[in-house]
Amino acid sequence: MAGGTLRALFEHELKDLRAAEQQIIAALPQMIAEARSDDLKRALEHHLNRTRIHAERLDLILKQYDVAVAANAPSGIDGLVRAGQAMVAAHADGDVRDAAIIDAAQHVEHYEIAGYGCARTFARELEDDRSADLLQQTLDEEGDANKRLTQIAESGVNEAATGGLAEERGRPTRLKYVAASTLPSAETYREVNVRNRAGDDLGRVDGFVLDAANRPYYLVVDSGGLFAGGRYVLPIGKADLRRSDRLLVVDLDKDTLKRYPEFHPDAFKGLSDDEARRYEWRVLEAIDPKAARASTREWTYERFGWYGEPDWFDAGTIAPSAARSQTAPGQPRTPSRPAPATPAREPAERVVAREEAPGEEMPRERIRGRKDNLT
Repeated sequence: MAGGTLRALFEHELKDLRAAEQQIIAALPQMIAEARSDDLKRALEHHLNRTRIHAERLDLILKQYDVAVAANAPSGIDGLVRAGQAMVAAHADGDVRDAAIIDAAQHVEHYEIAGYGCARTFARELEDDRSADLLQQTLDEEGDANKRLTQIAESGVNEAATGGLAEERGRPTRLKYVAASTLPSAETYREVNVRNRAGDDLGRVDGFVLDAANRPYYLVVDSGGLFAGGRYVLPIGKADLRRSDRLLVVDLDKDTLKRYPEFHPDAFKGLSDDEARRYEWRVLEAIDPKAARASTREWTYERFGWYGEPDWFDAGTIAPSAARSQTAPGQPRTPSRPAPATPAREPAERVVAREEAPGEEMPRERIRGRKDNLT
């Protein structure tokens, strides 16, 4: 770092970040291969593609300053990468390994966030606005990647890693996710697009969230990349099926969608009833914040027409293979849905509990495994 100037410090930081990105690009494919959670795999694959773009941005800035970086240049991230690889290798169990992968990845993310934040500030001090903007863009994306890892951890990876403890607390028995493709009426929902009444494309039908009697409460939509989390749920009564057009029309605008909590099928299967209720409250809050916050202790499905069972839905008798895939170990297989003459309806006394007092923030889901999962 000859000269002891801010520019020399800036160039040193850029070289370290570029070397770090090289190591991350080399390490991520193995992490992707070892990840068990589909959501985690997708997040890591997305970040690998982003990392290549981050490296290209650094190359542009380094070229401007006429600075070269050797192909195998060392970086301050060396120790973090090696420690992360060792930690992942030490945990053979798939669920625990996923938690270890997130742990290792978040250590790396925080290193990058610190580095890009400093480099961005140095660029501004040097009045290099173009470089500062590029670095800020990467910094924002690194922050988003870190938050995404936290969301995946909190949505079920850490919970699954607890193994027997989760089973002792009780697996989800009240609601279950069922892929549309596993229903006897699967053809009805195959490649059905979802749009709002303004004509915005919101994705395609992915599945449903049902109770033990196969009564639907939520439609699961695959946003096809529109929504950062990939999937989201919508109270079933807010959707109208137009069979001839293979189209579901929903009462949902894009601004509401931005407030939505993400939905991860694998993670949802790992939630306890209490955690699932908390998730449902977050969906309610996204749809109608005022109504949700007015429900100081509990709310019933019957209070909102959004949860009414539509005439177009038919679960039929779910195939045993589908039931096994959606029902947690140790739980009895889901019974068939009652005949239409005596439809199963939600009892009035069933409620979704909200545990905080008026005015308090909704408590975060319990986190198991790595405790902080920093955002």
